[in-house]
Amino acid sequence: MPLLDGLTVVEMASVITGPSAGAILADLGARVIKVEPPGGDPFRSWEASGGRIRSSFAAFNRGKESIVLNVKDPQAQDLYVELVRGADVVIENYRPGRMDKLGLGWTRLREVRPSLVYCHITGRGSVGPDAEQPTYDAVAQAVSGLWSQFSDLSAPEPVGPPMADQLTAIYASVAILAAVREAATTGAGQRVEVDMLSAAMAFSAQGVAAATWTGVVATAGSRARNSQSYALIAGDGLPLAVHLSTPHKFWTGLCRVIDRDDLVEDPRFLTKADRIAHYDELRAVLGEAFGSRTREHWLAALVAADVPAAPILDLAEAIASPQVRAKQLVAEDGEGSARGLVRSPIVVDGRHCEAALPPPELGSHTDHVLAALGVDAATVLSLRSSGAVA
Repeated sequence: MPLLDGLTVVEMASVITGPSAGAILADLGARVIKVEPPGGDPFRSWEASGGRIRSSFAAFNRGKESIVLNVKDPQAQDLYVELVRGADVVIENYRPGRMDKLGLGWTRLREVRPSLVYCHITGRGSVGPDAEQPTYDAVAQAVSGLWSQFSDLSAPEPVGPPMADQLTAIYASVAILAAVREAATTGAGQRVEVDMLSAAMAFSAQGVAAATWTGVVATAGSRARNSQSYALIAGDGLPLAVHLSTPHKFWTGLCRVIDRDDLVEDPRFLTKADRIAHYDELRAVLGEAFGSRTREHWLAALVAADVPAAPILDLAEAIASPQVRAKQLVAEDGEGSARGLVRSPIVVDGRHCEAALPPPELGSHTDHVLAALGVDAATVLSLRSSGAVA
């Protein structure tokens, strides 16, 4: 039985943060009803090409039912309230105060469903001078300091994937599940809030601690230097990664592999602290050594010496790699838009947690969901004619 079997989530959210949180819960077995405005979640048409369900939308909306409600319409607002009356969780990611102005925020919904867990996802929180500013992934990465750890700020380049978006979704899912557990124990619902700025900064916990404790501010090269991570190009032009971390055996093993035991006693590289201090010099030495043989040769030797190393793959290569295929991380079965999506990384009793439904067509469950609320077919037809539903 799915872990969240019996949990009903109403997702009033669009683009990535809220839908990604909903997808995580759907993978775990929750019933997720996605409420879309007329025309649908804008992410349905985000890509310039593709079919009716495009890859960007599918990636964050697997396992859901879709209904279309024009919540600016009083009749649709009433339907939304009735939908929430039978739900356990609401996820919404509109700007602070937007749902309250419509009369569909936490204050109203807690009256009809006292045990409701209401998750409000925002860009930069609901307080502070920037709370009302529109915030997308790049903006959250920029103001949180996350971007500065991936790109040289003297010539900054946008980086992907949408880390701030998806990190926010993960934190939101954790918060929701904690609140659901509390509601199951006490019967009292809660309003939880997660914002992109906070999530991105929380992901930089190590860097924040260093900056506040020591005054050392992380840059794009800090993580590689301190963790002793190296990106190298082999003699055949193919890239590979070596991560020495802290254990001294990895360093000595690497020296043996490249036939440079003399480096072990080199005063520049005696300790990890020395190797951090002389990172650029060591990277140059390793670059010259690894340029003499093929990547296949080096990886075989490094694996034999138990030194952490791997080829640096692009996404297509990663999808096709034996380890990813052995773990069945990308769905090869299923039909249509369910095929080719990355599976949940959570495995329970040897099986991936996986949503039961494919990404939905716009409004494909409107009739079914409304019928479950007791709305007859004639009324649904009338609501469609008025534009309240679609």
